[in-house]
Amino acid sequence: MDMYKQMLTDETDSIKKIIEILTLQLQLHKELHGRTRELKEILTGNCNEDLLCNKYEQRGLLINKIASLKKDYDSVKECVNSADNREKANTDKLLQEIQQMLNSIVILDTENIALLNNCIKDITYNLEKIQESKHFVNDLRKHNSTPPVFVDACG
Repeated sequence: MDMYKQMLTDETDSIKKIIEILTLQLQLHKELHGRTRELKEILTGNCNEDLLCNKYEQRGLLINKIASLKKDYDSVKECVNSADNREKANTDKLLQEIQQMLNSIVILDTENIALLNNCIKDITYNLEKIQESKHFVNDLRKHNSTPPVFVDACG
């Protein structure tokens, strides 16, 4: 009987840990969503390279935290055989909220990728124009440095 009670206590502790992990994951996903939205605002406005790099770096660290929590969740989840309906409902609700945040983040990421591609196209276009200008200036210099050839029209 004591062994069964210990198993229930271990299982309850595991379920509480799962709920804690999921709650923290949800908070981190909300923060990730906010950072992704900030990136979109930066990309939509005037792009400050340092600010953009900083935001991407912060976002990457946040993604690493979420990934490590996912591993913790997976390891604890394997230990739990069953949960009562209330705890199961809490877990399911948290998982659903996390999934909604992930879906929203994916949409924002898609928009950010399109904005980045447009920035890259603009940069490429501007670099091509700069290159064309350099060639034009070099051609002008070459023609200006060569003395004109005079041809005697009389023969």
